[in-house]
Amino acid sequence: MLVLTRKPGQSVYIGDEIKITLHGIRGNQVRIGIEAPSAVKIYREEIYLQILEENKSAAAELPADLDSVARAWADNKPAALGMLAHKKNEKTPEEE
Repeated sequence: MLVLTRKPGQSVYIGDEIKITLHGIRGNQVRIGIEAPSAVKIYREEIYLQILEENKSAAAELPADLDSVARAWADNKPAALGMLAHKKNEKTPEEE
């Protein structure tokens, strides 16, 4: 872990696109500002850990045998494609 000392108003860059500025210190709290592209997700640690936990819970609810899910998808895919091709070849009443 890199630990830096900054005074209020001073900044640190992470790469070329992320700027972190120390805005102030109040008691035992530090106020920071983060400038980053909108595609960069920024979370407080407790929120990030909650998201990870929810993702683990959701993954645990998936079927344990993903091979059977893949086989079912592969088995039904030709039928679904055939139905789409059939519908594509059918003429609508407006076309007749």
